[in-house]
Amino acid sequence: MDLQEVKSVKKLTIIRHAKSDWGFDVPDMERPISKRGKNDVKIMAELIDTVNCFPQIIYSSPSKRTVETYEFFLKYSTVFKNIEFQESNQLYDFSGYNVLEFIRNIDDAYSSVMLFSHNNSCSFLTAELGAEYKHVPTCGIIIFDFDVSLWSQISNGKLNHYFPKSYR
Repeated sequence: MDLQEVKSVKKLTIIRHAKSDWGFDVPDMERPISKRGKNDVKIMAELIDTVNCFPQIIYSSPSKRTVETYEFFLKYSTVFKNIEFQESNQLYDFSGYNVLEFIRNIDDAYSSVMLFSHNNSCSFLTAELGAEYKHVPTCGIIIFDFDVSLWSQISNGKLNHYFPKSYR
């Protein structure tokens, strides 16, 4: 088999932060997750252990609710153990364009990457990269598989989604 015939695959998993708690008078960046959000993370963390998702690196928006969501996934999932975690201001994005630019600039040495982000960027990316708009609810998980070698080449990947309401 010719090496040029071997296709590479990039896997991108995006998790929208868990439901936030609006009971605090704090700036948006400081809003924590709610009790329901914590319950949803536990359910979705157990689910993610079953869907063949093994990221090599995890990136997150620096907002309190996205970092807390990651921390609860880390607590309840075996997938997250011993994986490098980095925050990026570029993922604190509500349109999706900054997140898309971030994804297209990921180091090509990684074939499987996970992001913790926000809506509307999550929903935007289902249409932009999966050719099928889906509203991604809080703590929703979307997983894309792309038949490309470079992150800069991603478009119209195979999309799978997992939303908490289906597992409560």
